[in-house]
Amino acid sequence: MAIVDVVDQNGNKLKELTLDDMVFNAEVHDTAIYLTLKQYLHNQRQWSRATKTKGEVSGSGKKPWKQKGTGRARVGTIRSPLWRGGGITFGPQPGGRVLKVNKKIVQLAARSVLSSKYKGKMLIVIDGFNLDKIKTKVVYEIFKKLGINNALVVLDSSNPNFQLSARNIDKIKIIRNNTFNVYDAMKYKQLVMTEKAALMFQEALNK
Repeated sequence: MAIVDVVDQNGNKLKELTLDDMVFNAEVHDTAIYLTLKQYLHNQRQWSRATKTKGEVSGSGKKPWKQKGTGRARVGTIRSPLWRGGGITFGPQPGGRVLKVNKKIVQLAARSVLSSKYKGKMLIVIDGFNLDKIKTKVVYEIFKKLGINNALVVLDSSNPNFQLSARNIDKIKIIRNNTFNVYDAMKYKQLVMTEKAALMFQEALNK
């Protein structure tokens, strides 16, 4: 079984927490991680760039000259893609295709990331963060005691004082367990979880 120390915000060990091997000590599937990251990054794109077709560019729709008898090429409109200032043929348009990945693959990727953090000794479990007021310096000192310097911090519930205090600390991101994604977990070196958040992940992914 995967066993981790549960510490308080001063770095003192409180107890040992036993976690399910199926979630925190499983085989790491690189392909599942790759597919999930590809889906996340693809679907983050805005797909907002666009070009105008010949029906959208400004200009007269009148035929410039008659079809025959002038010795010139046949032209139907000055907005033709063949003319300078005309429309664009097959140009990019807004609205990209949403990339989908099977739910089981996403869950497998999540288990793989959690397991890689545990095996790499980059998983830190804390009983909770308690702050009486919003103070960045206090949170910075807490992270220093815990050796946290590049981490994704996952909370089990809203903690406004802590979240607001930590938002300006470099290389630290605070999220709730229901907004966890593989991209953020891979982006940051360490993964910090409250004890309740770790148990929530264990319940959700052990299916």
